[in-house]
Amino acid sequence: MSLALPDALPFAISLAWLLPAVWPGRALSRHWQVAEIAALLGGLLLIPLIFWPTPAPWFAAAWLMQALIQLLGWMVLRYSRRYMQGEPGQVRFLRAIGGLLAAVTVVVQASHLFVMALAWIACSLALQTLLTFYPARPAAQLAARREWRASRLAELLLLGALLLWTLTGSSLGLLPADRVDGGQGYAVAAGLLLAAAVAIKTAQLPFHGWLTQVMEAPTPVSALLHAGVVNLGGMVLIKAAPLLQAAPQASILLMLWGGASALLSCVVMLTRISIKLRLAWSTCAQMGFMLLEIGMGWYSLALLHLLAHSFYKAHAFLQAGETVRDSAARRLHGPDNAGSASAQVVRGVLAVLLLGASQWLWQHWIPAVALPPLFCLVLGLGMGVLLRGWAGWLIALALIQSYLLLHALVAHLLPLHGPMPPEWAQGVLAAMFLAAFLLQGRLLSHPQGALARRLYPYAFSGFYLDEWWSMLGRRPHPAAPLAPTWPQRQESHCD
Repeated sequence: MSLALPDALPFAISLAWLLPAVWPGRALSRHWQVAEIAALLGGLLLIPLIFWPTPAPWFAAAWLMQALIQLLGWMVLRYSRRYMQGEPGQVRFLRAIGGLLAAVTVVVQASHLFVMALAWIACSLALQTLLTFYPARPAAQLAARREWRASRLAELLLLGALLLWTLTGSSLGLLPADRVDGGQGYAVAAGLLLAAAVAIKTAQLPFHGWLTQVMEAPTPVSALLHAGVVNLGGMVLIKAAPLLQAAPQASILLMLWGGASALLSCVVMLTRISIKLRLAWSTCAQMGFMLLEIGMGWYSLALLHLLAHSFYKAHAFLQAGETVRDSAARRLHGPDNAGSASAQVVRGVLAVLLLGASQWLWQHWIPAVALPPLFCLVLGLGMGVLLRGWAGWLIALALIQSYLLLHALVAHLLPLHGPMPPEWAQGVLAAMFLAAFLLQGRLLSHPQGALARRLYPYAFSGFYLDEWWSMLGRRPHPAAPLAPTWPQRQESHCD
């Protein structure tokens, strides 16, 4: 009986999101008002869950994610009302948005894995309507078909994982979370299938092509897709933590697949000129890093990454026009000098030392701020680009302290941690990230060098990882130019 409220309120929030889909009448302004009221009503219904006892380790994480969904949904609707003025099919747009957000709510809040899987399938179906909002555009149809194929494959793997999970004797219910018997081969097979399904759903290489080709959809759709829909894989894995803990092979798969996708996406992103395409490849990289965190058992870090990425990507896509103007202004004033490769290495090392020292000091008061050495290395190298002048040092210092404190807070809300992976896997990933950092520094400091000329055609084509998947449909991919055009300046290691 004590679980009645946590079960009922997400259902009520989902029904609130469906109001735009079932609202009668043809008055366009009324439909927009109903959609915005649905977002606010869902937020009000979510408030009682703050004071409700936590029935499962993932409950607080689901609440935070749902609060983010309500806020982003309201912001996107407010933006869309102005963006979509004069467009035909606005009612169809609102109905698809409402259906998508209702399904996302069920994925985040469902206390039964089979219900969550069905809602995840519904997300993809609603997304299809939004991706083909302009049905006459061939590129939109191509991207929708590729998303449909990738999602169906991932869903088959997910359903297979749930079937194998039941064969371990564990329940599909997640209130409270049951432990899975790791001694059974079914648990390992289920974990591997689940990891592969989530990797495909989060657009990891080589299943990334649909995410980088959905730019024909309206900008609000891109904001929701990158800030909320793609991120759902992280919540699914957090809920399925007992299975991952019983299947260490699945965790290693997430680490290596996510880490490799993150590194390759960072390199490919350097070749993109389009702001939206750069953001799409950045999403592939960020999702890969999130899977790496989950594979290492650091669920609190993955949750913090998920929430921060959602806010960043929603703002980036909704401000894409301003970004274009800012980029044009920077070009008028000339590109910033990225500096030599050795200078970038020195800045990266100093940032790693700054992060390590800050963590050591904070651990005297808040032990939960502890980070694994691999993350100290990766985050420090990523922040090294900021260490230019006193202002850059102050910004880097403020970001590091903010990140450590936020991580301590999220770790308190999500007291869930998996076993550490074997040292050989950590060593491989550390070597990969260090090599990628050195490669990026070399390319940015010598954009016309021999290495850049050899690597550019492969990076521009995504290292041809998408070719085999693209053979199932049309392939309107342009040939790579002969001369490299590596940018002179990047904002961060992985954007």
